Amino acid sequence: MTIVLAGFVVGVCISYSGVGAGSLTTPLIVLLLGYPVSTAIGTDLVFSLGTKIAALLTHVRAKTIDYGALGWLALGGVPGTLVGVLATGWMHAHLPLATLEHALKLALAVVLLAAAAAVAFSRTLAPGDGERSALPRAPLVLTGLVVGTLVSLTSIGSGSLTLPILMLVLSSAQLRRLVGTDVAFAVVLLVPAILGHLRLGTVDLKLAGLLLAGSIPGVIVGAPLAKRLPERAFRVGLAIVLVAVGVRLAL
Repeated sequence: MTIVLAGFVVGVCISYSGVGAGSLTTPLIVLLLGYPVSTAIGTDLVFSLGTKIAALLTHVRAKTIDYGALGWLALGGVPGTLVGVLATGWMHAHLPLATLEHALKLALAVVLLAAAAAVAFSRTLAPGDGERSALPRAPLVLTGLVVGTLVSLTSIGSGSLTLPILMLVLSSAQLRRLVGTDVAFAVVLLVPAILGHLRLGTVDLKLAGLLLAGSIPGVIVGAPLAKRLPERAFRVGLAIVLVAVGVRLAL
């Protein structure tokens, strides 16, 4: 029941703010449920994929995906996920278990603090009418590479980091298209990352299923909240939680 409830809380956050699949789930699995960090990361990737696929279908129907930007992001992101998986595999093979868990906790804490800043200071996710300009290819590829590596290493970044970065790199784009592109990019990253973690044996499919069982009702409950509660206040509160969790993991 605790696992389902944790999934419910994350589902509400995802539906309301677009953040939570990685930033909240992995720390919850570690701190609340007591799983090893490596298992939490691999399992959260599967959980995230389930939530992102549901969101992706909605954006495909709404035609809110910039496939040009997605292609350049994937060009850097897919190799980035491979780098992250290889780095994780190397650590599993060469580091003692206690050292590995400590290293992953520190990496998780650092990315959580970065995610907190991104969540707190990104602009509100509302529709925009910006004109399409030429795609900045190099920044998109670099963004994909960095986020892909972080997602494989920590399971965090496909939502909490990508979208704020896209708001800077593609500042004239409509926000609804940025959200759709971010969701599609997350799916592209998660598939190879999950395959890598399955090979490493760091995925608990039963745990992922229980989290999804809670997150689906959470998404349904969170949707009407988005129309009633101030998003900025929610994002600041979420950022404070992420900072607190990041500090707790680092200690």
